[in-house]
Amino acid sequence: MIVLRLSLRNKIPCFCVNIISCSKANLTNIPTALPQYATVLDLSFNAIARLRAGWTAVSLDSLEKLLLNNNGLNFLSSEAFLHVTNLRYLDLSFNDLRQLDELIFEPLERLQVLLLYKNNISQIDRSAFSGLALLQRLYLSHNRIARFPLELVKEQTRLESLELLDVSSNRIKSLPVSDLLALPAWIGTGVFFHNNPLSCSCDLYEMVARWFLKDLTSAVDFTSSHTCVIPSLRKATVPVLDLYKAHLNCSEVRGLKEEAYLGQSLVLECDTKHRNMLKRWELPGNVTGAVMRPDGSLLMEALRVEDSGIYTCYATNDSLKETLYVTVVVFNSTMRGGLENINTAYTTLVGCLLSVVMVLFYLYFTPCRSACCSEKDDLGGSLQSSEENLSQAGGRRAATPEQNGNLNPIGEEDEEEEEDGRKRKGSDGESVCSDAPMVV
Repeated sequence: MIVLRLSLRNKIPCFCVNIISCSKANLTNIPTALPQYATVLDLSFNAIARLRAGWTAVSLDSLEKLLLNNNGLNFLSSEAFLHVTNLRYLDLSFNDLRQLDELIFEPLERLQVLLLYKNNISQIDRSAFSGLALLQRLYLSHNRIARFPLELVKEQTRLESLELLDVSSNRIKSLPVSDLLALPAWIGTGVFFHNNPLSCSCDLYEMVARWFLKDLTSAVDFTSSHTCVIPSLRKATVPVLDLYKAHLNCSEVRGLKEEAYLGQSLVLECDTKHRNMLKRWELPGNVTGAVMRPDGSLLMEALRVEDSGIYTCYATNDSLKETLYVTVVVFNSTMRGGLENINTAYTTLVGCLLSVVMVLFYLYFTPCRSACCSEKDDLGGSLQSSEENLSQAGGRRAATPEQNGNLNPIGEEDEEEEEDGRKRKGSDGESVCSDAPMVV
């Protein structure tokens, strides 16, 4: 390879062929009169603080790699990349960028790798990466980002070629867990979010645990770095995968498991870490009605209890192999029957509670049955009255039912008393205040 040493306008020596190296040359501006045949331009480790529009006078159509790392760069013009539209690799790491404006990278339709880590980025416009249809790797770690850029990976808005999104070591406190759980494994394996001050939750634990069970790189390679914050423990930081053991008492995720009821349909996904894999399923010996769909998933209809078991998906391509296991449990009841049982149990419980309430109401709020009863229920007085009655009744025979409370125990009538010119029996008044039922 022939290396030419050129003296550019500002007397800065750059070593040139198709690779132009101006690294560590104390540059504050980009040299002009750059050769159009250049494929690599290395401007790293200089002091270029601003990348203005028109920094190159000609279109560098052959340029595929631009290195601007370690420059203290703090400004990107909205037209900074209009003359380098064929870039495939752009390194802007270790600078002082603070925001990414709308459509800032749109001209770079062929860009595949973009390095933005170790900046001070806190604001990213949702359209900043629009137009990067071929972008495969995006590095945003070690910034001040507080929002997870879901639009980059979510269905309908994601960058179709993106394989790696690194937002680790930022200031993200919450994640769109449900959306991330819905991602295919080949996307999830390249989504890195460790070393963020995430708030602990059982949803976060479930997501990380499921990715770990699927052997996704983003979970397995950084297990110890997946931590979260528990505010109730003075913002203590704990491992996400330990949340089921203590702290939040989350339900432990043990494996890939699908549950269903009799007669239902079920789809088992062969969710591989790589795209375009050739897939096949191995079924339990008693399963006959499963059908493999074009996307590699397995459709099971009119489920039976016999369909329970471990289903294995084998995925291969020219150089890789993956094996996934899914446990299927079919309950020996229908969904409707299960709901009816729950409703019956609920109705029974409510009935029991109402009965208890009625009994308590009867015991504590029932009024006195007679006007002549004492206004206060004196337990001591009742005991004394009982003792006096027992002492007065000493030696007497018990009354038989036929006596009906109008005769003395010995069968004699009470002495008649005159009151207000009328005669009455002494036993009449006693029977009025008695709690015993009157028999006619």
